[in-house]
Amino acid sequence: MEKIFENISRITTQKEYDLLWDHLELLIKIATETGYLSEQNANNEYSREIGRLSRLCAKYENEFMTFDFKVKKPTFQNKRKFSRESIFVAEYA
Repeated sequence: MEKIFENISRITTQKEYDLLWDHLELLIKIATETGYLSEQNANNEYSREIGRLSRLCAKYENEFMTFDFKVKKPTFQNKRKFSRESIFVAEYA
């Protein structure tokens, strides 16, 4: 496995992030196809490098990116279902 981003310890630009993210996706694809990720607790060069690059991406996202999350309002049916469950639990608790 070729480690392109071996010497990088921090992402500081969007360009670096994009390049690293593309490489991370490629690593995941290769590791999946070759069976390196078939075990849940696999400890091999692919899983270690994927973990390291993922942490770098997460740190960059946390420091420099903002995300707009929309919170959906519950539908009438969900509200009704929730209130029924609450009544049931309260009566039989």
